[in-house]
Amino acid sequence: MRPLARLILLTLSAALLAACGAPASPPPPTVPPPAPTASPTPSAAPTAAPLPAPTLTPEPPWHQPLDPALGALRYHYAEVTTDAARVYVTLQDAAAASPNFGYLPHYPAYVAYTTTQQLDGRAYYLTNLGWMRGEDLRPLDPSAFTGVLLTRPVDFRFGWVLAETDSVTAAGAPVRAYSRYQIVHEVRAQADRPGFLAVGPDEWLPEDAVALVDPAIPPEASDLCRFIYVNLDEQTLAVYDGCALVFATLVSSGQDPRWTFPGRFWILNKVEYTTVTPPEGSVSEYYIEGLPYFMTYYGDLGFHGVYYHDDFGTPVSHGCINLAPADARWLYDWARLGEYVVLHRGP
Repeated sequence: MRPLARLILLTLSAALLAACGAPASPPPPTVPPPAPTASPTPSAAPTAAPLPAPTLTPEPPWHQPLDPALGALRYHYAEVTTDAARVYVTLQDAAAASPNFGYLPHYPAYVAYTTTQQLDGRAYYLTNLGWMRGEDLRPLDPSAFTGVLLTRPVDFRFGWVLAETDSVTAAGAPVRAYSRYQIVHEVRAQADRPGFLAVGPDEWLPEDAVALVDPAIPPEASDLCRFIYVNLDEQTLAVYDGCALVFATLVSSGQDPRWTFPGRFWILNKVEYTTVTPPEGSVSEYYIEGLPYFMTYYGDLGFHGVYYHDDFGTPVSHGCINLAPADARWLYDWARLGEYVVLHRGP
């Protein structure tokens, strides 16, 4: 077959096949378009977690009371109620009102006793000198007052309210009632009120109603770092150790005309318990048994505990410096022989 005829035949065959429905080459597959994606719903902006409120560390307490156990004393005590009180050698003598008796050397008098006995409905007390009858004695409860130990340095004055007192605003309106021996401290005030102590926002106490302690080393002892300081005007005692205030309390010094005189002294002698009578040449009359924690600083004058009054913050003594039993014990334990003592009066 000639080439031209063959070409024509092939062309006609292809046309016949297409007319008879022969499958043609499938078209390329069509990829469906991706399903439309829904637009994301705009969400609210994330809320920041609230910051915790700052924790304010409370300021640590600046003082603590003494251990009450320091106030425990070796004896029980009583005031003698009559200058005719008799002292007997034996309990039997006392019960029989024997003529074998004596008298106390001075009056007023206070006795220390260790034992009590009841015979035929009557009480008898064994004192340091002998047996005495209960009707001549009035048992005493020593003061439970204590000073404070400083737990950290402070830069404000503080002290004790001396009697029930109401604080007031600057305008004079009452704020609250304060009780005797309550501790207060000075706060910074926006105004100045001469004669008053600021103890709170617009809260004032009369300055003469508070016995104050200044924590700074006083000018009279600027060369010392360890010493006992008594402010005779305020009737307060402060103890400094390591150039810092470590203890403070109220005292009772000498009452007119037996004022405690100021000066610089040293601890000369210490005795745990003693009996005291007036020094030679004194016009005073008294007899006091079992006086605790006596430390002399000049002659017969010294620091000691008392069990017969609770008037701390007021001069009441015969010249010595009186402390409550717990305070006297703490001071006695702290002080060494030769310890500096500074007693100050005036500006």
